[in-house]
Order: sequence, then structure tokens, then C-alpha cells
Amino acid sequence: MLAQAGDETKIDQMIASGNWHFERKYDGERGVMQVVRGGGLLIVYLRNRQGKTINTQFPELVEMGKHLPSGIYDGEIYVPSNSANKDKPTTAGRTSVGEADAKLRARINPATFMCFDVLEFEGENIEKKNYEERKARLSEVSSLGIVGFKGVMPETNPRAAWDEIRGSGDEGMVAKRRGSPYSHTRSPHWCKLKTWNEEDFDVVGITSEKREVSALVLDNGMKVNCALNGEAYAALIADLVRSGEIMKCADGTTATKLTKHYRAKVKFLNKSASGLRFPILHQLEGF
Repeated sequence: MLAQAGDETKIDQMIASGNWHFERKYDGERGVMQVVRGGGLLIVYLRNRQGKTINTQFPELVEMGKHLPSGIYDGEIYVPSNSANKDKPTTAGRTSVGEADAKLRARINPATFMCFDVLEFEGENIEKKNYEERKARLSEVSSLGIVGFKGVMPETNPRAAWDEIRGSGDEGMVAKRRGSPYSHTRSPHWCKLKTWNEEDFDVVGITSEKREVSALVLDNGMKVNCALNGEAYAALIADLVRSGEIMKCADGTTATKLTKHYRAKVKFLNKSASGLRFPILHQLEGF
């Protein structure tokens, strides 16, 4: 089940309606864990969003799964961040390594399975049961206190949770409609609400990797994809033709320096010394 994009500016209306539960959104890799027991066998399958088995990449979660009741669990594979440099939690570096390297990383920085739904429980398919019934099953499993497994439950005070998430620079929440079943599709019953920020930047250069203007180089040296067409894009092309001076970007790549002044409104989730997280060009002025 996949979430649709929601409108974070309407979170107060959504809360007031009483039609939604709100869960914290964890930044990792989507995973489904299946635990099969019977006939003396115990098998754990961990699959990613594309259905690929990733047992080798997360051996600590496979071991954890052996302690779970039989069932199918949907959640996020979450590796804690390095708080010293304020990087956000991610599974980068875990999904493309060999078995020996994965075992080493599992010992140094083990992943947690942040489970937010249960599709099957002890032989019973519960996909069609409502959200609250599935959460009750999840609460049962979470109460077992299995290391490496955590049930993601709805926030009791979603407004306070939202303010805390915004303050910490985390990604956001997922609103889930009360009484809704689980479906294997992108559903309006789940809505992603992200903690977008917006800031103005001077545009100092452009790059041309995939088309004549692929990305805009901002005055902080970072880049944002140029999702423009029409008059604005034509103005940038004209400036590209006039300019011949080359400049360096923050990542060490080169770009063409612009001769005209532009101002970009950029949306992003958070900003750190390493740059903007998920930058999106919202508006361009000066053409």
C-alpha cells in the first residue's frame, strides 16, 4: 500500500475532522517481513518495495524475525543516523553491500524494523480488517519487546508531534483514514504530509547533464533540478548562449556561470552543512 501526496497546510483541518490517524514517517527503506512457522520449519523472508529478497543485506532483522509470531509485517527498515553530523536516518550503504560487509555493519549499527501494519497474523489474513483492528494486532506484537522490532502507533497529540517533527528537521507524518482496509495500491486512505521549508536563493550558474539546462546552481554552491519549460526556460537558454565562463560547484563539478541575475524560491525538507535535502524549484524570478 502506497501513500498519496497530502497537503501539509491542511493538517489542522484534517485533525479537526476526526477522520484521520497520524503516524510519524521514518526515513529508510520500505520492507515487508514474512514469518512462516509450521511442520518444524521457521522461515523469515525480508523483501523490499520491488519484491526483492534482502535477507543478506539485513541479517540482524532476519534473526529478529525468528522471534515474531507467524505473519506478514509491513514497515520501514530504519538505520539510526549519526547525530554528530545531523545526517538523517537512512539505509544507504546497506542495500548494495556483500554478505560479509552487511554482517559487519549489522553489528556496528543495527537496523530496526519500524512496523506500521500487519497483513497476516498467525495464519489469518487481516488485510480487509479496518485500521484500528490491524493496529491492535500490531500492539500485541510490539508489546513482546522484541529487540529490533518497533510498532509505529498513531500519535495521541498529532499537532504537538507535527511541531516537534518540524523543529527536528525530520521528514513528516503519514495520515491514515480511520476504518480503512489495507490495499495493494496507491491509496487516498494514506496521505504523506512533509515538513517542507521554503527559501530564496540567488542563481549563479546552470549545468547541462540531461538537457541544455538540467540544474540551477544556487549561491550556496548547491544545485536544484530545473523543472522549467516555456518562457523561463527559454530565458535561461539565451543566457547560456551568451555566457562562456565556467564555475565550480560545491560538489566539485563544473557549471556555466550566468550573466543575468535570477532569484529562485526553493522548497526543501531541511538544510545542513552538506546541503539541501530534497530541493524542489518552486519559482524563478528575474527572466
